[in-house]
Amino acid sequence: MLFWMVDAFTHSLFEGNQAAVFWTENKLPPGALQKIAGELNVHEAIFLSPSQNQHFHTQIFTPFAQESVCGHGLLAAAHVLWNELNPENIDHAQLYFDTNLGIFRISLDDGKMTVHTTAKMPEPSVAPERLMNALGVPPISINKCGQIYVVEMFNPKQVLKLQPDIAKLEKIPCKGVVVTAEGGNDVEYDFISRFFAPSEGFKEDPVTLWNHCFLAPYWSRRLKKNTFRAFQTAKRSGWLDIICENEQVLIRGQCITSAAGKVSESFNWALHNDLFDSFQ
Repeated sequence: MLFWMVDAFTHSLFEGNQAAVFWTENKLPPGALQKIAGELNVHEAIFLSPSQNQHFHTQIFTPFAQESVCGHGLLAAAHVLWNELNPENIDHAQLYFDTNLGIFRISLDDGKMTVHTTAKMPEPSVAPERLMNALGVPPISINKCGQIYVVEMFNPKQVLKLQPDIAKLEKIPCKGVVVTAEGGNDVEYDFISRFFAPSEGFKEDPVTLWNHCFLAPYWSRRLKKNTFRAFQTAKRSGWLDIICENEQVLIRGQCITSAAGKVSESFNWALHNDLFDSFQ
C-alpha cells in the first residue's frame, strides 16, 4: 500500500495542514486502517480506493477514531491522484470523493484545485461569559454557526497575538471557536482567522477548509464582495482563494508532497490472516 505525506493549502514544505494519503486497490476494514493511522500518528489519514466514473471510496481516520470527512484531506487526496498516482483513465477535470457525509467534488483548472462546497451563514449569538474570559480581549461581534463560535476582532494584530486560555476554552460546550478579522490595506489577505478546538482534541488547527464555508459568506456580507484571499494561521499557516456566490463556496488551494512511502508487507500478512478483527 503506497502513501504520501501532503501539506495542504500551501506551496511551502512544513506549512499548511498535513495529511497522509493512502492508495489501496480495495476498500479495507476500518480496524486495519485505524491501526495504520495510529501507527503514523498524523492528524488525518485518508485512504482511497477506486470506484467508478471518477469516484473514489474515501475512508478517513485520526490516530484515535474514524471521521466522516476532512476538508484539507480531500484536497490532499486530489493532489495525490493528479500529481503522484495518476490512476489509469483518470479525468483531469473532475474528481469525486465518496465519504460518510456524501459525495464531494474537486475540480482542476489551469493546474489549480477547487473544492466545491455549500455556504453556511453564521447567526448573531450571545457569548457565554466563560468565552469572554478565555479570550481575554473584547471582540467586535459574536456569531455562531452550528456548534462553532465566530468571534470578529478589531484588526489582524489582535488575531495574531491572541493567547486564549485553552483550559477555559475546553470547558465551553461547543466544537470550537474561530477568531477572525478583516485584513486591511497593508496585508495581502482579505481576512485572517485562527481556529481553537480543544474539546475536539486539538488546541489549534492550521488550516480548516470547512470553517471557510461560513467565514466566506460572513465576510461577503461584511465587505460587500464575493472573492477573497484568506489566511489561517497557527504554528503552521496556509492560504485559501475563495469565491462565494449563489449559496456556493468554491475554495481553491495548493498542496505539496513532503514524503512518500509504502506500508510494510507485514501489514498484508496480518490482513490476510484476519489479525485486525480484535481492533474493530
